[in-house]
Amino acid sequence: MQEIAPNIFIDNNSLGLVTGIIRTEKGTVLVDPPLRHDEVKSWRSGTARLVTGDARYLICLDTNYDRLVSSKGTECTTIMQENFMAASKQRPTSSRMSEDTYLHAESHDLLGGSNRWMPPEIVYSKDLQLYMDDLEIRLEHHAGSNHAATWVILPKAKIVFVGDAVLTDQAPFLAYADLGAWHEDLKLLASRAYKGYQIVSARSGLVDQDQVRVMSKLIGFIQGLLEPLNEKDADLEAYYDVIPRILRKFELNGSQHEISFNRLRWGITTYYELLGKDAKGEQK
Repeated sequence: MQEIAPNIFIDNNSLGLVTGIIRTEKGTVLVDPPLRHDEVKSWRSGTARLVTGDARYLICLDTNYDRLVSSKGTECTTIMQENFMAASKQRPTSSRMSEDTYLHAESHDLLGGSNRWMPPEIVYSKDLQLYMDDLEIRLEHHAGSNHAATWVILPKAKIVFVGDAVLTDQAPFLAYADLGAWHEDLKLLASRAYKGYQIVSARSGLVDQDQVRVMSKLIGFIQGLLEPLNEKDADLEAYYDVIPRILRKFELNGSQHEISFNRLRWGITTYYELLGKDAKGEQK
């Protein structure tokens, strides 16, 4: 566990998510969840001298599967952006099944079925402010990396949690992405508006604005590969053909290469299905 500002900590759960703990006198706010009930207890005991009271709020930063199945058991009020409902309804059955396989491939821990997920108690549209003592916690919808992606901004501490919007040395999650919006999100994050901020990636921990710019170039590159395929109604195999070109952007060993390939194939399959096409590229 790392304290990145007074009363603000980051830690890793067993699926590799970099999670946040924000301590206040009125209770604790969690940014993304621990995975299992026993990890919730471990998190509490590990921060017993630091955290005042039990967690009051859990903020889930998007609808990626490891977050959804990790959110049950925190015994606090869960907050998500309202598009979590649309994402759940739109997700094709084949993609829901492949997510189980994908998460098993990325994690050493076995996951239960998706029935472990509990819907949030609080949803918001564009933005939401929480006030805990004199601390403002601002939630903003940034739909680039995911339909329901949230950034958690702490203006006073100059910290922003950006979920999967920024990843370093690993393939991005493309399943529920809007590549154009994602590129704009990253331009904003690399701008003067976030100069001096500590930027927390949910997979890579603390990142800087130079790494944000590298991510922006990567998303622009992927957008340049996929949008022409969208325009000419290419079949699914044509989308798969771009995966090696994306992987060449990374230096990966054998296991990392396999994980990244599977992540991109799963993501591109879901991205393609959500375009409303069949395997031949024809509109359903």
